[in-house]
Amino acid sequence: MILLLPQATESFNKLFLEMISASKANLFLEKSFKSYDMESVSKIVMLVLENEIIENYLHQFLQNQVIKYELIVLKKETSGSICTSLMAINSLKNHSVIISALDQVIDNKKMNFTKFLQEDNFDIIVPTYSSTDSSLCYALRDENGYVIQLFEKKVVSKEAILGIYFIKNFSDFYQNCYELLIKYKGFKNRIFYNSDVINNFIGKGSKCNFPSTKVSYTKIRSLDDLDQLL
Repeated sequence: MILLLPQATESFNKLFLEMISASKANLFLEKSFKSYDMESVSKIVMLVLENEIIENYLHQFLQNQVIKYELIVLKKETSGSICTSLMAINSLKNHSVIISALDQVIDNKKMNFTKFLQEDNFDIIVPTYSSTDSSLCYALRDENGYVIQLFEKKVVSKEAILGIYFIKNFSDFYQNCYELLIKYKGFKNRIFYNSDVINNFIGKGSKCNFPSTKVSYTKIRSLDDLDQLL
């Protein structure tokens, strides 16, 4: 399975350069990758905005890991993480993919991919956890317990999306993105979220699992956020 980390934003570059200046970039990367059980990951694909200092630093760090990686460099920011992810389609099509984020650190324990990957009967798996943070995405279930829709930044339940997405075949994800692009006549007039794509999966009757987990995560938006984890 491929671990996809779409980090191609100006805000990530600014924060990562601050980490490098403060000699905390290695600590951040180690903390982030320790969030995951990497035994089921065959390759890391990371997308970043063009910056020679950041590119060199990431290459040096990733070369010391015992896993294959690919660093994809974009010249400018896209209109959202969905568009960023699609820039890696040539590396991802027909592969099983985990979409996550380098700047979210799983609290308390590693995210165990293996137990989710043992479930063959899925098109996409979206772990959830308990929260009431209004900045997150929430799942709404029907009376039978099936998730019928995801809502961005709207607390419609106590079940928040963890922000890690297990996709059995990324080509299916791409197809759902394409359908949204056609429906809304492109992505320029609207920022799309992973939840929009997952709602498209749900609407088509795809096999979508939303297992509840006991983990949560911390979003690293500043050096102070990082310091609280160290």
